Amino acid sequence: MSRGLGRVQRAVLAYVRSEPGGLSTVDGTPLAASVSGLARVVYGVEQPTDAQRAAVRRAVRRLEAGGHVEVHRRPVGRTYTQQRAHPRFWPPRYDRRLAVCTGEDGCPGCAAGDRPSMYFDADVVAMFIEHFGSLAEGDRQLWRATAHGWHLYPVPLPRPADDYHTYEVEITELCVRRALTDEEHAQAEHRLRAFIRPHVDAIRAARQGR
Repeated sequence: MSRGLGRVQRAVLAYVRSEPGGLSTVDGTPLAASVSGLARVVYGVEQPTDAQRAAVRRAVRRLEAGGHVEVHRRPVGRTYTQQRAHPRFWPPRYDRRLAVCTGEDGCPGCAAGDRPSMYFDADVVAMFIEHFGSLAEGDRQLWRATAHGWHLYPVPLPRPADDYHTYEVEITELCVRRALTDEEHAQAEHRLRAFIRPHVDAIRAARQGR
C-alpha cells in the first residue's frame, strides 16, 4: 500500500499508523499529530526548519490525496492581529485622471492602456479648465497636449480608513492521523453521541424546570 511513496511520505505514514498520540477518551479514535511534531520525528531534530515543515506538509497533503491519512487544523492557543478591509471583496473604486500625453515610454496614460486623443473642442477646453483649476493652467496644459494628445484614464482610489477593521486571527496548525475505515467512523460517532447524551439531557431537564 505504501509502494510508490517518497521517503518523507513513508516516514510520516509509518509514524501516524503507530498512533503516537494514543486514542481519544471521547470517541476512541487516534489523536492527530501536528506537522511540527512529525517534522521533528522524520528529520530527528528538536526544532525543524521552515523547509522541513514544508516538506512534511507536502507529504501529508499527498498522503491525504491518496486516502492514507485524514487531515484537519487544530488551534495552537495563540492569535495575531490583522487589519482587513470590510467587506473583504469590495468592488474597486476608480477616479478619472486627465493628463497630457508625454509621448514617452513612461507616460502614465499610455501605461494605463489609454490611447491618447487629439480631439479638441469647447467641451475639452472646459474639461481642462475644470480639472486644472484655472484658465491659465488649463490653457497651458492644452498647448502641451497639442504635441502628443491627452489622456482621460481611470485610476484606482484607496479605500477609506473606516473600511478597515482589526481582527484577532486564531493560529492553527495542520494535524494528521491515519485514515479510518467507515466502520471506525461509525463507531466513533456512536461513542460521541453516547458521551454527549447525558449533557444534552441535563440541559433539557434544566430548561423544562424553568
